Amino acid sequence: MNMIENILTVYNQANQNEIDHGLNWYAIANNQALDIADETGLPLHIVVGVIAALSPTNEWEQNLKDARLFCETFVNGGYYEDVKASTYKKMWEKAWTILESVGDYNQVLAILNGPKISDFYRCILGENVCVIDGHAWCIANSERRVLQEVPNIGKKARIALQEAYKAAATKEGITAYQMQAITWVTWKRIYNV
Repeated sequence: MNMIENILTVYNQANQNEIDHGLNWYAIANNQALDIADETGLPLHIVVGVIAALSPTNEWEQNLKDARLFCETFVNGGYYEDVKASTYKKMWEKAWTILESVGDYNQVLAILNGPKISDFYRCILGENVCVIDGHAWCIANSERRVLQEVPNIGKKARIALQEAYKAAATKEGITAYQMQAITWVTWKRIYNV
């Protein structure tokens, strides 16, 4: 089987709750970011950039709390030293740099400067891309591995995986990020990960 077929095999095992979750997750994330943007007066793409920067190793609800803290502290004249987040300090610096830049979409992408967090940013903003991580690799290759055993996903492999998710999504009439979200929660249930 090829990657598209492997992705669709997992997709076809999704129950209705998993389909609903995957179809709506990024739209809900966008609305949550919009709430922070509305409350702070910051542009949506800046808030989403902060969320993406603070996302590595951070649970979603904590990610939102951390992003809100960073944004509120910034607009209230606070300092970088006043905030902390549940991720790597380097990511804190990226989030604060995004706030200070008040840059455009491309400037935020340049600051994020990492494929996973850049794609996460783009997904929340509604672009037809998906986040490629070890789970996405396992699904597309129909191989259950612990994440430490997933091979390094270089640029060429990442592009091939994204194209496979887009093609599978097109067959089902959804976006690549919806396909990735549905298959991830389905994979998680199947393998109890």
